[in-house]
Amino acid sequence: MSTIVDQWVKRLKGKLPPVGEMTHWQRMTDAFDLKPTDYVPAAPELDYWQITYAGYSHREIYNDVDKTTDACIKTWADIRTDAIWMYVDIGHQLESFVPPEKRAEHFILRGDKDYLLFKPVAETLDDAIAMFEQKVWEKYGPDSRAATHYTPHMLQLLEFQEKMDRQVPIIVGIGTPTNYAETVVEVQRFLKWMVTEPESKIRYYLDLCLKERLAALDFYAQFAAKNGAQFCCAFGGARTWGPRHLDKFGDVDRIWVEKARTIFPYLFWHICGHNLPHALQMVSGWQGIKAVQYDMPYYGQEMPWPQWFEQVAKLLKGKQCAANAPTTQLACHGTSEQVTRMVREFIDSTLPHTTACVMPGCEIDSFSPTANVKAMIDAARARKL
Repeated sequence: MSTIVDQWVKRLKGKLPPVGEMTHWQRMTDAFDLKPTDYVPAAPELDYWQITYAGYSHREIYNDVDKTTDACIKTWADIRTDAIWMYVDIGHQLESFVPPEKRAEHFILRGDKDYLLFKPVAETLDDAIAMFEQKVWEKYGPDSRAATHYTPHMLQLLEFQEKMDRQVPIIVGIGTPTNYAETVVEVQRFLKWMVTEPESKIRYYLDLCLKERLAALDFYAQFAAKNGAQFCCAFGGARTWGPRHLDKFGDVDRIWVEKARTIFPYLFWHICGHNLPHALQMVSGWQGIKAVQYDMPYYGQEMPWPQWFEQVAKLLKGKQCAANAPTTQLACHGTSEQVTRMVREFIDSTLPHTTACVMPGCEIDSFSPTANVKAMIDAARARKL
């Protein structure tokens, strides 16, 4: 039982005005189930942004679970998004691969609003393979921030979800096998090795990543799903792979999805960066993916955003909800009017073909103006369906 959660429940339960005819939970589940909703749900990935919106610095909450949870709930109470994203940083993902005495070398806390910088925890493919073969997370994981910060924070938010009678869902995020394969060594290095290293060695490494990620799902089944988590964002890797490599190695993520979908009824796929249409086509065919949070067209693919939105919506028609708009760059550097326009373009281009969720293709930057975040929510609420 969390004191911070009980304080918020006492303050909010039964006292919040409704937003439309549906609860946030109903709006999200129906959109993901391809059913009609009163409004297009708005669930931007706020991550770091909600920390500074609530008046904290990233250094301040780095190891303070209560303040992290407080920031997430305060942000939702003020802005009323249709889901609450857990706060996640790269330290949660990688500290279990690093001995405690060496973590200072790998993670750099900069300014109060800056993202956590990190250095790869393996510099060669052989080093990365050795870490997975030795299961170093079993040795270093118990005192990593995944255990001391991420898990307690997740449990606090799920406690809030249940005590609020599932009015708003908590989104739990999990890195997929390709995400881990790239992050541990750095994306650019892994792409180089896919060309310079033997195919059998790449396959072996990816299979090791798959094995670790499948085992991680057992943890999420026990600690997330059993405590009420139903919405799960699968943070996909392979952001810049070409079609040949996707066809050859993308099956590790598909195998992971087959297990993840038995745990989370509302599993959705996150793929950010400049994406190949081929990657979206691949993911759109996987059973169990309820929605796709996607980002930009491929490098050199010249098309206006409304055309890209429509192209993806047609691809997902009858299969998945489309999640996008505005771009994270526009949310940070654009005007409220530009944000509103892009959200409307996304909705207008998507709804003739599938359901939509206002959810930019990646997390909202901490430096994004509050007015821009509110503008994307207001734009979703402005059109009754």
